[in-house]
Amino acid sequence: MNYNVPLLWKKSMRSGIWVAVVLFLRPNNAVFTQASAVFEAKVESPEVVQGNRFEVTFTLKDAEGTRFIAPAFGEFKLLDGPSLMRGMTIVNGKASTNQSWTYELETVKTGTFTIGPANVQADGRILRTHPLQVRVVPPRSGNQRPNLPPGANDDLFIQGELDRETVYPGQQVTWRVKLFTLLSIDGADLIALPDFQGFYAKEKRRFDTRTQYQIIRGKKYAVKILHEQALFPQEKGEIVIGPAKVRAGIATPGAFGSFLGGQPVLLQTQPVRLIVNALPEPTPDNFTGGVGQYDWEWQQDKDSLSTDDAATLTVTLRGNGDSRQFSAPILAVPEGLEVFEPRIKAEEEYENGEQMVHDKTLEYVVLPKEPGDYSIQPELVFFDPDSNRYRVQRLTKPILLHVTAGKNYVNNQIANNAPTPEAPVASSNHRLWERFGGWPILLGITTLLLLLVSFFIFRKKRPYAPQAAPAVKQQDAGKLTRERFTHVRHLLGGPPRAFYDALFKSLQAYLSARLGLTPAQLTPAMVSAKLAERKVSSGRIQTLHSVWQTCEQALFAGQTQAAEMEATLRQAEEIVQGLERELKG
Repeated sequence: MNYNVPLLWKKSMRSGIWVAVVLFLRPNNAVFTQASAVFEAKVESPEVVQGNRFEVTFTLKDAEGTRFIAPAFGEFKLLDGPSLMRGMTIVNGKASTNQSWTYELETVKTGTFTIGPANVQADGRILRTHPLQVRVVPPRSGNQRPNLPPGANDDLFIQGELDRETVYPGQQVTWRVKLFTLLSIDGADLIALPDFQGFYAKEKRRFDTRTQYQIIRGKKYAVKILHEQALFPQEKGEIVIGPAKVRAGIATPGAFGSFLGGQPVLLQTQPVRLIVNALPEPTPDNFTGGVGQYDWEWQQDKDSLSTDDAATLTVTLRGNGDSRQFSAPILAVPEGLEVFEPRIKAEEEYENGEQMVHDKTLEYVVLPKEPGDYSIQPELVFFDPDSNRYRVQRLTKPILLHVTAGKNYVNNQIANNAPTPEAPVASSNHRLWERFGGWPILLGITTLLLLLVSFFIFRKKRPYAPQAAPAVKQQDAGKLTRERFTHVRHLLGGPPRAFYDALFKSLQAYLSARLGLTPAQLTPAMVSAKLAERKVSSGRIQTLHSVWQTCEQALFAGQTQAAEMEATLRQAEEIVQGLERELKG
């Protein structure tokens, strides 16, 4: 951990070449002498924590070096360098020059590693440094006692810590930066954060900033939280969170202290590690992906309806897991009911004073197909880290729907059950039969009439045969659909039902022409299967389903969605444009 002024001064040197001259002269004039060349390598500390950064410097003394060749740094990650510095010191008439090359490295994994020799040409010969050994140790666990900086100067340091050592993918964990001081501090600013690779990270704005006190090794430190971050690990394994950097000012004592300002220091946390365990197997089929604590509330707009109506069920879910991994619960309904994919009405992520919480409000539209009394029991399946098991949350009382037969349902039943009319029985007239010659004459007249009717039908159809509308070619489907969408756009601002009807028919006509499907085959499942065969992206297929569902809800479930007309049309246009690109050729 570096927290002194020379480091800040050294970092500023990297913008150029600096020369330092220190003269300690005798009263009389002295003759300057110069010693022989020395080339050596030095590392800040032979032991470094995994994920931390350190510097290695190659210094040439008493010579002018050219053709410097750095070593291979092997298991270390090169972050910066080389930074070139030059200096000269004259003490009692003896001149000493130095030239150095500095690199900033980062440790990647634990173990003992060797930095090979560097080469430089000086005084007509090649000089080499001795190899350096660096031991990389694992970081401490997230919530252990503070790791004091090396050396006796432990009056001021910062620490990065986690509120737990082991978690599951998607579970929330808090990482914070704490300042420990025995000195009077004139401000502290966070200047660098880790990259949080392997996490979904959200910065927290509301946390306890009060100064508290903690005794460490017999010393009473003032402790203050400078920063908090909510982290959600994405995969199992061990994740190392790198260092953070803070610039603080140590108050200068004396009457002119406030005038001169605080003495600047740079502080750095040690990396910490987090163990992410895999979720238990087997995973339930209806698992939502939520890892943490969840609850929900259900509402229904009606409990009695007919087969001509639709019921809307609204659920509000709240949890502290990863909002990006959480998916809508599957609503299972009894036979005789049909449910659409849920529509997201509202979504929000916020702090409740302790953790990040996400809310999601979903709408399920249920269409009754048959009259009767129905009971729906939704289930919310999530993983509870406190008990290390999957939990199934159900309502105390199921959702009840009483469905009566609607007008259309009755009409359909009548049409289906209507008796087939019997063919009329022809009556015979023996006298007329005998007068016109019986069977042979009647057969001849019938044959002649059939020939005449066939001739006139053929003549009538023949002139119009060439004018039959040709089938839409696949290459013209996109152009015709864009023209139809232009007509649909003119319906914006009008009755929503007319708009969604025109949009739905245009979209279905395009899919029928593009995929070669008959109207009877135009179902969401069939369209998805055909698009998947043509290697269309799953995201575009899901967007198509969303537009399809919005149109169906407006046409068949009474959900007019007037406010979403323009956005739905824009989605449909983007879908067709994207499909044209993916299905081209």
